[in-house]
Amino acid sequence: MSLNKNNKILIVGLGLLGGSYAEALSDKGFEVGALDVKESSIEYGISHKLISHGQVEVTKEYVSKFDVIIFCLYPKLFIEWIKEYQSFIKPNTIITDVTGVKKWVIEELDGILREDVEYIGAHPMAGKEVYGVENSSKAMFKPANYI
Repeated sequence: MSLNKNNKILIVGLGLLGGSYAEALSDKGFEVGALDVKESSIEYGISHKLISHGQVEVTKEYVSKFDVIIFCLYPKLFIEWIKEYQSFIKPNTIITDVTGVKKWVIEELDGILREDVEYIGAHPMAGKEVYGVENSSKAMFKPANYI
């Protein structure tokens, strides 16, 4: 799958990195949605045009709309999310994450991830000493390496 402007991107975890990804991708013309446990983060993302839409409830109807999913969760929560909701992901979806931990994440995913979903492990070398979507900025990625 090659990424194009028709691809819909879902951010799971609209915090510092998730909000920064959302802003950068929205500015490039992608339709970006988000899932977060905090309604206030979704509202902030919509009102600041970081995302087009979002919700706090994980539903098959919502998740299955997306072609790419970027997980901005702690590693353990990422694995738990996959275990619980991967059946909601449509076939041929690309998933990636921003967790710094990779070895055990890859080992866990290898045993549970469906074969029709493509995982690309990633780690942007970016961040701040603060957290939350209200501190996000697409500029955070400009000086950063992406591994």
